[in-house]
Amino acid sequence: PPIPFHPPRPSVQAIFADPRSRTNRQNAMSTKAVLAGTAAGVALALVVTELIKRSKRQAPKSIKLEYFPIEAAAEKVRLAFVMTDTPFEDVRIPFKQWGARKATAKYGQMPILTIDGKEIYQSRAMVQYAGKLGDGSLYPEADALLIDEVIGLSDDLARDWMPGLYSGMNPAKFGYDGISDDDKKALVIKMRGKFVSEILPKYLQWFTDLLNATEGPFFCGETITIADLVVLPQLKIFTKGVVDHVPKDVLEAYPVLTTWMAAMLATPKIKAWYDAQK
Repeated sequence: PPIPFHPPRPSVQAIFADPRSRTNRQNAMSTKAVLAGTAAGVALALVVTELIKRSKRQAPKSIKLEYFPIEAAAEKVRLAFVMTDTPFEDVRIPFKQWGARKATAKYGQMPILTIDGKEIYQSRAMVQYAGKLGDGSLYPEADALLIDEVIGLSDDLARDWMPGLYSGMNPAKFGYDGISDDDKKALVIKMRGKFVSEILPKYLQWFTDLLNATEGPFFCGETITIADLVVLPQLKIFTKGVVDHVPKDVLEAYPVLTTWMAAMLATPKIKAWYDAQK
């Protein structure tokens, strides 16, 4: 029988020297380039689509924010609406009228945010919602983790301030039942003294460290976010001299924080807001 003929396999060098192989490689490279260009085009299209969706998103017809005639838990939400140029009805309910409103409040508490007739509760949810209005720069996705970290620290501070804040009004809530008025006063002095000397300094240093870690004057750099709007009224109240047994110069030992606060209060929209409250 005839002996089968097997042509020798070309060497690697021969394959790469073959003009047809070079053409195939060029075609493959061209294909990769096309695919890369297509992927970039798809990514760009997705970005454009999202921007179009945002631009077409229906703005609420009406927004009403109800709270007491003080800053406290509602102020960060008010500031977020101010910073995003969002019109809202700022309803300040006198303390004497709260009983009637409380009877219809879902959790028996304020603030209450009403959007197109639907009531929303919990101020953190409110400020996160407000931060996404406008161009969304108050709560950008790229900085969401850092923003939430700062807000979480603010929540911790609020929790640790609670005993000193309310021990005089509701001492039973903190385990002091049936104490006299004089004992209430002594308890407030004790609780707030401990807060000022032991608890608050830790938070002021932590906030300072967070600001030092950024390249700008604010918690996330050069742009104000809801992180700044949450912390501002929380610390600002301590500097007003209206909280008994908390010296109004309590922030002076933390120049990074006082510089940040000055920058916040000098922001045109925030300045105009507080000027209008005078």
